[in-house]
Amino acid sequence: MDKLNAITLFCRVIEAQSFTAAAQQEKISLAMASKLVAQLEEHLNVRLLQRTTRKITPTEAGLLFYQRCHPLLNELQEAENCVSDISAELQGKLSLSFPLDFGSRFIAPHLGKFAEQYPLLELDLDFSDRRVDVIAEGYDLVLRIGKLEDSSIVARRIGNISQHIVASPHYLAQHGTPKTLPDLEQHNCLCYANNPIWLLREEGQEVKFKPQGKLFSNNGYALVQMAKAGLGIINSPKFLIQEAIEKGELVPILTHLTHSPIDISLLYPHRRYLSPKVKVMIEFLAQLMVE
Repeated sequence: MDKLNAITLFCRVIEAQSFTAAAQQEKISLAMASKLVAQLEEHLNVRLLQRTTRKITPTEAGLLFYQRCHPLLNELQEAENCVSDISAELQGKLSLSFPLDFGSRFIAPHLGKFAEQYPLLELDLDFSDRRVDVIAEGYDLVLRIGKLEDSSIVARRIGNISQHIVASPHYLAQHGTPKTLPDLEQHNCLCYANNPIWLLREEGQEVKFKPQGKLFSNNGYALVQMAKAGLGIINSPKFLIQEAIEKGELVPILTHLTHSPIDISLLYPHRRYLSPKVKVMIEFLAQLMVE
């Protein structure tokens, strides 16, 4: 008996609850799969599986054996991957998704450096504010700004962004400068369609403010342009408004109100067995956030 193959096959049966599916995963015949588990049971002198016509379930001994063996198989696979990573050539396609404005303005200009360093990699880039499905749509890596909703996805926080409430000098000259949140309720606010509530902090207390306005957009850069044109007040990430503030096109207001920083995170399907190409892109993007 090949003990390692038998243990691996046994774990696959537990996970798939099927000899047929486990045999297909291991690319062996159904008869061989059954034989390997039978030999393992004989070697251990204990029944590991209860077989019925409708399902396969582990015995108490089988469940205990699986719980001990499964982590060891994972560690063995990871050890093999570590060794193969050393000699693996970084090539093939890397499918990535970035938020439209942040990605095009602050990630895209640096990708040439990455491409020069790894010339055999093919980059398939999606720049969109759409909330992509990391697993269903087959992305290797997704950069997301803001709150993460799917706890089943592996996430690594690589930075954060501050937010500020701003308006153009022209708008403030025409409509006055709000000093308090009740004042702000009387003004036209430019709203991000996917985030209608502004989360603010006033004197250490979190405040949920619902802005009043006539203009909505799913694109932050478009909202900034409208704010510069004097159409209203915007609550925007700093990376979108920094240049306009420096030029005097937008002015910070209500500065006593603070925001919790918005997290920048990288999402990927699995923590274990990351391919070398995904690992190097994760480190590349993480380094961009600290430069």
